[in-house]
Amino acid sequence: METVTAKATLIRVDTVLIERAKESFLNRVDLLNKFVKLTENTLKTSVNEDERIKLKDQGVGFVKGWLKPKFKFPDADEGFNLQALGLDLSPIQRYWDNNSQKWRTISPEIDNGAFIIPNLDQHPDIKRHYYYAKNEKQEKAYREATEVCEALNRFLDNGLITGLARKLCDGFKFVRYGTETNIQDPKLPVRFYPKEWEILKQ
Repeated sequence: METVTAKATLIRVDTVLIERAKESFLNRVDLLNKFVKLTENTLKTSVNEDERIKLKDQGVGFVKGWLKPKFKFPDADEGFNLQALGLDLSPIQRYWDNNSQKWRTISPEIDNGAFIIPNLDQHPDIKRHYYYAKNEKQEKAYREATEVCEALNRFLDNGLITGLARKLCDGFKFVRYGTETNIQDPKLPVRFYPKEWEILKQ
């Protein structure tokens, strides 16, 4: 039976997926802020905090409701009144149609007049890329693999390992040789690391 201890050991951090997730959040909130700016520029006005939230949720529907009291010809249709005000809402409509679904799944807050993602590092879509030991077998395997890697890296640094360092891993179930992220990149140093995925299968 798996048990999670109060101070479970962090075994793996998928930094690549974390950076991708953060970039996705920031791109989506940037699209939202650009929508607000486009709306302000089109309407030649600025919107307050409450209006920004309604604009995020209701889009062009909110814009039309906001404009209706300003129509000079209440009995005429919407198109005529917009033309009389010198306004073309089609850029707002297009932007909303193309992008609004992208920010519907985020929960931004307003800070200094702009939408932000608060506590991004604590967001569940970020935290799910941190993998903790779930049982004593994983704790033990990670602890022992870490000790082996520390010893092998000392030998490596002191020039005591000759030939293919990677071959040494064949004798260890939970040790790998490569970059910290396990992505091949000639610019990154190669070392011995615990084989996190194998450990997490225990």
